Amino acid sequence: MRADRLLYAGLWLGLLGYWLAFSPAPPADLLGELTALAVADTGRVDPIAISVFNLLGVLPTAFLAIVLFDPGRPASPLSPWPFGVGAYFLGGIVLLPYLALRDTDAPLDPAPGRFTRAIGSRVAGWILLAITLGLLGFAALGGNPTAFAQQFAGSQFVAVMSADLIALSTALHLAAATDRRRRGLPPAPAWQHLPLVGPLLYLAARPDMQP
Repeated sequence: MRADRLLYAGLWLGLLGYWLAFSPAPPADLLGELTALAVADTGRVDPIAISVFNLLGVLPTAFLAIVLFDPGRPASPLSPWPFGVGAYFLGGIVLLPYLALRDTDAPLDPAPGRFTRAIGSRVAGWILLAITLGLLGFAALGGNPTAFAQQFAGSQFVAVMSADLIALSTALHLAAATDRRRRGLPPAPAWQHLPLVGPLLYLAARPDMQP
């Protein structure tokens, strides 16, 4: 069995186990908390939590830039689309099983569609990197670690989305390394191993796939 399958499975089990057994209770006003995160209400939720929430929109997009080049059906029994789209709503709970089961020895799709080429382009990679750096700066400059720790301890949603960010960030490093191998690219330079931003730097520098 491929080592990365075990790693993806371990991340999925760890995330699921934390959610079901170790995370705090759901907040009393979950809808209100979701609204505050969505509209970036810093009076109610800490900027660090807001950044985490928004990064969980960036990372699924980065994964789409990798997994949509999988051949999909009928060449493969699994299509990346439902898992990739589902990651925007349930994060690694949906996406990690696909990453564990996908056939990374199969050739990439020889004729990706226009949307796949666009989301997998260098331009898209630079956009994702810029958004991520902006969110990290927002968290660093405006966030209060103590306030975030209190929200983490008191809200299942904040706690689980934070754990999801860690799981997906780790998985994205693995997926980027696999994508590099499948494209026959040389080993990644040191700067592409940076936490979180390394795989985005790879997508920003990856040669565009020609139609």
